[in-house]
Amino acid sequence: MLLKTLINPKPKTTVYFVVFSIIFLSLPLFQIKESWYDTEAYYILLFLASIIVLLLHAFGLNNLIYKNDIIKKENLIIATVFILLNTFNDGVFQNLISSFLMLLVINYLFESYQKEYPFKEIFNASFILSLIVYLNPIMLIMYLLIILCSLIFNYSNWRCYLVSLLGFFMPCLLYIIWLSIIKAPINLLSFYTPPSLLFSYSGIIDFYDANQTVSVILILIVLISILEFFNWLYKKSIRSRKSFFILLTYLLISVLIGCFGGEDDWYLILSPLAVFIANYFTYTKKRNLANILFYAFFFTSCYYRCLIVI
Repeated sequence: MLLKTLINPKPKTTVYFVVFSIIFLSLPLFQIKESWYDTEAYYILLFLASIIVLLLHAFGLNNLIYKNDIIKKENLIIATVFILLNTFNDGVFQNLISSFLMLLVINYLFESYQKEYPFKEIFNASFILSLIVYLNPIMLIMYLLIILCSLIFNYSNWRCYLVSLLGFFMPCLLYIIWLSIIKAPINLLSFYTPPSLLFSYSGIIDFYDANQTVSVILILIVLISILEFFNWLYKKSIRSRKSFFILLTYLLISVLIGCFGGEDDWYLILSPLAVFIANYFTYTKKRNLANILFYAFFFTSCYYRCLIVI
């Protein structure tokens, strides 16, 4: 069974995964209706760069979860699920970079576990988040994740919040210092543009109408995965339990950003969602159902990926 192979991967399994991911993510290139010469080289290079970032993202997410003992079984399911969730990704490079950098933020937050004064970790997480906000202003809402992490990991105090604010505003301070050195006019709006918040769900409805089969399968897997998470929650270690609550917070904030941000901001949901789905495929005792759902998810993702054109 493919699922069993991913749960207990051998070295060659990783090679197969990389080859499959490259082919899977490159499928739209073979579906271009016009000639290659009619497609701007910029978009092709950007598409190829996104494939490299996606592979790094998949392995980074997989290693992040395994290294922090959130899912203790060494596997490639998280990376595989994340790649399959990118079925419809064909032009969200900015949010892909934001999602990739969020792995560093989450990693520093996980490293703050059982530290009374995790100043270094909080500063680094806030600093990187500030850079993400520069790329995508609506990611400012993610600062709630740092605050809630301090409550979940029990180090909530004014020193940590002060260090967090210092880290968050450090890029802006460096920007001001640089403008002062070159004697340029200081305009903070050129560094940070307030996000425009507009609630809209029309994009979700359009996506569902266009891709009903894969949407139904994905919704079913997500619902079962969330239920499985709460059923297994009491059996997990304290660290794993608290880390999952941080990931759940990350998922909920990502949903909030998706609701009030642009249509591409929904991409931020994929990282935490991949972890919850992988947790279900890894630990569920109903292996037959898990295999059926995984194969349905796998083949529908491959089918719909073939239909995408750049």
